[in-house]
Amino acid sequence: MINVCPITDSRINERVARLNAFVTVLLVASFLVFNVWYGLAFLAVDFLLRGFVDSKYSPICTMNKWIANKLNFSKKMTNSGPKIFAAQVGLFLSGFALLAFAFNCGTICFVIVGVLGFFSFLESAFGYCVACKLYPFIRRN
Repeated sequence: MINVCPITDSRINERVARLNAFVTVLLVASFLVFNVWYGLAFLAVDFLLRGFVDSKYSPICTMNKWIANKLNFSKKMTNSGPKIFAAQVGLFLSGFALLAFAFNCGTICFVIVGVLGFFSFLESAFGYCVACKLYPFIRRN
């Protein structure tokens, strides 16, 4: 398993990652309740930045770093590799949901958004990263 884990040399504050997941839950809820598609589009762009560019360009991550600092949250550092992979999965799910929404496939869209919301809730509330747990099975040789 050590050969397939997305371990990097960089570390991030897990408290901020959990706040990021909480904001994702809020944006997913706004989509499910109010059909606010542009919140989902914003989320997809933010996942793109966190998963493929650099989290310092992510508005959600920047905001949550500021909040964690202002509220004096203790830092709990963790490897950033699994979180980057989770952001990539988030981009895939939110992008696919947006496509389903654009093509009026409401049931498919709501199921995908529900999965994204559930995964994000698990990360936010319990620190359980589903994408991080699935990664070794996806990369199996």
